[in-house]
Amino acid sequence: IGLATGIAKSLHTIWKSKNISTVTKVQLYKSLVLSVLLYNAETWTLKESDKRRLKVFEMTMLRRIQGVSLRDRKRNDVIRKELGVTVDITRVVQHRRLTYFGHVVRMQNTRFPNIALYGYVHGTRSRGRPHKRWLDNVHEDCVELGLTLCEADTLAKDRTLWRATTVRLLSAAFMQSS
Repeated sequence: IGLATGIAKSLHTIWKSKNISTVTKVQLYKSLVLSVLLYNAETWTLKESDKRRLKVFEMTMLRRIQGVSLRDRKRNDVIRKELGVTVDITRVVQHRRLTYFGHVVRMQNTRFPNIALYGYVHGTRSRGRPHKRWLDNVHEDCVELGLTLCEADTLAKDRTLWRATTVRLLSAAFMQSS
C-alpha cells in the first residue's frame, strides 16, 4: 500500500487536473496504481484487517480522482457508480488468487508450488491460534462460489471450466453493485 500511495502522490497533478476526464483518470489509476498495489496479490494471505485497509486505500483513491472529500458525505457506492468502477478490490484479489490456484493445480507434481499446495509438514504447531494460510483464503473464496475445496480442485483441472467459474465471482460482484 505504501508503494502504491507513493505512485498516487506522484500523480497528484493529474488527479487535480480539470482538463483530464474522469474516465482517463480511472484508467491511469487502474494501470499505474493498481498494478503496483496488486503485484503478486495472488499469493497474499489476507486477514479481514488487510481487506479493510485495501478497501480504504481504494476509496481514498477514487475520492481523490473524483475530487470529493469525506466532508462532502458522498457514499462509496455512489462514487463507484459515477466512476464506473464496479468490482471491489478484494474481489480482484480473490479472482487472482483463484486463478493462481487453478494454475498450481494444473502444474506437474514435481514443481515446488504444487508440492507446497499438496504437501504435508510434519511436526507440531506452536501454542495459540494458528496463522491463516493461503489455502484457508482459497477455501473461503470457494465457499463464496458455493464449492468445496475438493470440488474446486477437480474443476481447476479443466482450464476453461475453471476460468468460467472464477469469472462468475467477478460477475456476481458486478451484479451486486448494479
